[in-house]
Amino acid sequence: MLTIFTVVVCAVSYLMNISAFLTYFSYVLAFTILKAFLSKRLKDVYNIRKAEAIYIEVGLMNTLDSFISLLFITLYYVFREYEHFGIAYMLPVLLCYILIYRFLFWDVGYKVKQLFRKSHQ
Repeated sequence: MLTIFTVVVCAVSYLMNISAFLTYFSYVLAFTILKAFLSKRLKDVYNIRKAEAIYIEVGLMNTLDSFISLLFITLYYVFREYEHFGIAYMLPVLLCYILIYRFLFWDVGYKVKQLFRKSHQ
């Protein structure tokens, strides 16, 4: 579900000619704010736990969903912003991707699914 939403966001921002940086920044910021509202503790917002504990709680499918959606929006940003690919350009982007995924985005899909499950009960 999160991956489909990401593809729609990328397509709409491309068709409306919105800056790739603005799209990337607003996407990550919006989901960070959403996660902050859905989390009970500050520790949950920034995933300050062992990776194994997060993976056991979230599961494989939610992990892949969050990974692929952040990968899509990152690739959209890279292909729209950078004309020349090189290690000097890709290293900071890759480092930011890893940090954003690990500490912010890993369990966003899981938290959103829990929100929808609670609203349907």
